[in-house]
Amino acid sequence: MRNSPVTAASVTSPSPKFARASRSKSRASSRSPRPSAGQVRLRLGALGLSPLGVQAVATVDSVGPEVVGFASGDRVAMREADSRAGFQRVVSERELIGIPRDVSFDAAAAYLASGLVARTVLKQLNSVGRGNRVYVTPDRSGAHTVVAALAEHLGAVVVDGAEQAAADVTITPADYRAAEKWRYGPGLAQLAASDVFQAIREGAFDGVDVERLPLAEAARAMSELEAKQSTRTVVLLPGSTSLAA
Repeated sequence: MRNSPVTAASVTSPSPKFARASRSKSRASSRSPRPSAGQVRLRLGALGLSPLGVQAVATVDSVGPEVVGFASGDRVAMREADSRAGFQRVVSERELIGIPRDVSFDAAAAYLASGLVARTVLKQLNSVGRGNRVYVTPDRSGAHTVVAALAEHLGAVVVDGAEQAAADVTITPADYRAAEKWRYGPGLAQLAASDVFQAIREGAFDGVDVERLPLAEAARAMSELEAKQSTRTVVLLPGSTSLAA
């Protein structure tokens, strides 16, 4: 279920009966959707937009029956099914990844999606660590900047095109496509995300270019991404949402 734009109409000198009916209708329409069994209701924290898709981060507002992994007040992340900027208020708890208290909404929205791709490329599809010389092929998703940052954080040396022949590991376009399709099993997604959150804490991605905009700029940001005018991640922040955890 997705939020719809809210509009207001002015009414001049309404009758008491009309006013009561209007207030009752307003209260009914403002009620938030209730989560069903296994579902949670969310309050938006931020959206991360990139060619990889839409990453939403939020706070759990309430939980439905049979929810066992999350409670009201927990901070979570999920990938939106739609490739356009949007936010589902009520979702299955199975779609969620918990966000630690010491990782900001801003950072989770900016780096979680590409960080999981980078982790898969460097740890699952390749075995990159200290002492490796790595050439990272640029990718249309922009994930190569995060892959390079994480490779350096793991102790590898990232070489440029002039030294590509000296690399013992080459990250290819096929690696990115495979990583984007990679699906971690139950519980393993949270474990993989924990590695990304630890890298965030340690400043691994501090040099990666991220643009931060108010949520009102969503249409423009999506238009630029769809027109391939930019590959960097854009973080959309609702209202005066703090960047702090």
